[in-house]
Amino acid sequence: MKITVIGAGVVGFHLAKMLSSENHDVVVVESDHSRCIKVQENLDVIAIQGSGASIETLIEAGVKEADIFISVTNIDEVNIVSCILANKMGVPKKVARVRNPEYTSKDAIITPEQLGIDLMIHPEEETAEEVIRLLKRSSATDVIDYEKEGLQILGIRIDSRTAPIVGSPLYQITKDFHETIFRTVAIYRNGKTIIPKGKDLIFFRDQIFIIAKVDSIPGVLKLVGKEDEKINSLMILGGGKIGRLVAGELEKMKDVDIKLIESDKEKSQIIADKLNKTLVIQGDGTDIDLLAAEGISDMDAFIALTNDDEDNLISSLLAKHLGVKRVMALINKSEYIPIMNSIGLDVAISKKFTTVDAILRFIRRGHVISVSTLKEIDAEVMEIVAQEGSQITKKQLKDSGFPNSAIVGAIFRDNEVIIPVGTSHIEPNDKVIVFALPEAIPKVEKIFS
Repeated sequence: MKITVIGAGVVGFHLAKMLSSENHDVVVVESDHSRCIKVQENLDVIAIQGSGASIETLIEAGVKEADIFISVTNIDEVNIVSCILANKMGVPKKVARVRNPEYTSKDAIITPEQLGIDLMIHPEEETAEEVIRLLKRSSATDVIDYEKEGLQILGIRIDSRTAPIVGSPLYQITKDFHETIFRTVAIYRNGKTIIPKGKDLIFFRDQIFIIAKVDSIPGVLKLVGKEDEKINSLMILGGGKIGRLVAGELEKMKDVDIKLIESDKEKSQIIADKLNKTLVIQGDGTDIDLLAAEGISDMDAFIALTNDDEDNLISSLLAKHLGVKRVMALINKSEYIPIMNSIGLDVAISKKFTTVDAILRFIRRGHVISVSTLKEIDAEVMEIVAQEGSQITKKQLKDSGFPNSAIVGAIFRDNEVIIPVGTSHIEPNDKVIVFALPEAIPKVEKIFS
């Protein structure tokens, strides 16, 4: 497909990187010279310096021939105007990142449809939803829900040397713990993503990604030396959009005590007026004396959600030092995410990845239903339907020509969830969860089509 991406910030750059790795023809339009040079030097795409709201620039970028137009600059109005122009130029699908709730709320005066925009992405709302998912599954670093099918993908760090899963090949673990049905679909080790086979081992400090039925999750957690703990009290640092959205959602839950720290005095008062059951404290979240005075050592969880990565990291380290078991931090700079585990923090939350996921889920067509990415690893989770007569339906999985850098995690068939093995057979119209490295994605799509 021919895809135009407006904006080469963290979201636009990552999105262009993923799309080009899947052999799409990508053109990136960026007004900042240094960002444009970065795209030219690091990605296999066409980079054009200019404004996405300029008709002349869009014509130069070949927007009239584009199949999909995605505008993800930091300015809502540029994203909206550029999508309007793309619509006038006949682009079939338009996506805009828009933060202002005046444009995205259900009672907005002008709807996305009236503007010719097929999808408006609200990064803060997407990120707040991820925070809530991670709080509900307190032992995980990543959660992808398939609620309708009663299935979850969890990212879990192995931080116990004595966990039953450590040191044994995967085929032996499956044999010894056959009552716990799950599948390990990826291992992240020393900066490398491994799509595992039966003989692969799990080591201390690995980050693993498993897929399992929800009712099997407690058994899986025992195998990795963990257990979920209920969050009864938590502290949020930052009263921005994400902090307010998270606090508002948590207020709907019973028996959860919430404290929110905001440094700006005027904003603190506004937040206190809007929230009903949250105690709002005005102060510096990197002040260890303030955190101690507000009882941080008694909290079940601490979530740093300011717009400053360094403040989030410092306050999270203080929270961990003061004994908080579950610590999460919003991280915007990609280079910080890989160090989270090494410095002892539990979860990194990224607006970039949640926004990219939402866009990828939308732009996939045909038999690919949805796509999700994971923060630290170079892989995608695809929800895909096997077509009648496709290669994948003709033989058992082990003989189907399935690429080595991909793995089938689960099969949905007639309201049944199947965790597959090599002798499993995928039938037409089965919905399948596939975990794949970028180079395998075109082949996966081909053998399912």
